[in-house]
Amino acid sequence: MISVLIAMLMVLGDLPVLKPDEPVVSKVSAGETLKFRLTIPSGQRSIVTLIPLNGDADLSVSLTSEIPASRTPFKSVNPALQIERIVLPKQVNQTEAEISVSGVTETQFVLVVNWTDRMVVVEPAKAVLTEIQWQEVAFSKDTFLGALTVANKTATWYEVAVKAVGLDAGKVSLPNSFVLGPKGKRYLGWVALASKSRIVVTFQRTPKADAFLVADCVSRVVAGVAISPEIDIAVDDLMPNLRPLFPVGQALREGDWKRAGALLVATISKSPQTLKALHAFLQRTGVRLPRDVLGNRIASGFGAISAVVSAASAINLPKQERVVLTVK
Repeated sequence: MISVLIAMLMVLGDLPVLKPDEPVVSKVSAGETLKFRLTIPSGQRSIVTLIPLNGDADLSVSLTSEIPASRTPFKSVNPALQIERIVLPKQVNQTEAEISVSGVTETQFVLVVNWTDRMVVVEPAKAVLTEIQWQEVAFSKDTFLGALTVANKTATWYEVAVKAVGLDAGKVSLPNSFVLGPKGKRYLGWVALASKSRIVVTFQRTPKADAFLVADCVSRVVAGVAISPEIDIAVDDLMPNLRPLFPVGQALREGDWKRAGALLVATISKSPQTLKALHAFLQRTGVRLPRDVLGNRIASGFGAISAVVSAASAINLPKQERVVLTVK
């Protein structure tokens, strides 16, 4: 193994050297592979970017500790004319790397590497409700560009608030809040985070989240379909008339199906405006039922809701959780 490693280092010594912030412009033929050498200092993260000016070329990075190089996990094989990008984790020791550019077709390209000792950190690392997915796109010494996605890890509904701190409001397009259902995800777009900025994501049980929970349960029982967990509809105008349903949502979160069903039937019977608002809510989600049919199906009994709604685990879930993205 040692002899193989020495031989690999000797081969690397003959390759062109790739340096940070010094782009290389070159061309690779179809079926050809060009290789470059990169020395990564200890404590540094690296991002290697291949920008095709025409054609199609793939990118791979092999660290000296990985033998054979064909088994490296660091590969990028996007379609023609799309940027290839590989992010390497922080290195404990100085590390030699081999950068390979393989031509699928003849391709002129720009190859550049950057490194930094900083990274975007999500705290707490092990959240109960929230999953933050940060896909790094590029970085300089102190600024990090990435694609941000928020996911709901639970089987129930939460309202999500997003707050950007220390970012130019004119350069950030993040939603202030939205409702996210069971196992749902919401892509929030690209964000540039600097050392003095952060993004705060808060999951919380709110009346609006409970309105979605109740509507979802009703939709499953009366129409046999669930509401999409990523659905984005306006319901603020309906909230005043949906307020009588909030005790139903609380009973559902506590796993008390009998009480939830009894409360729903009683509320709909006493308040035609609540039935009207619930009907409008479901119509906006794509559930098309005449209002009288909806009312009759609810009045006939909420059914074995425990068999069609997996919200029982919500009883032990926190009412609120806050996750912060920062540069460290």
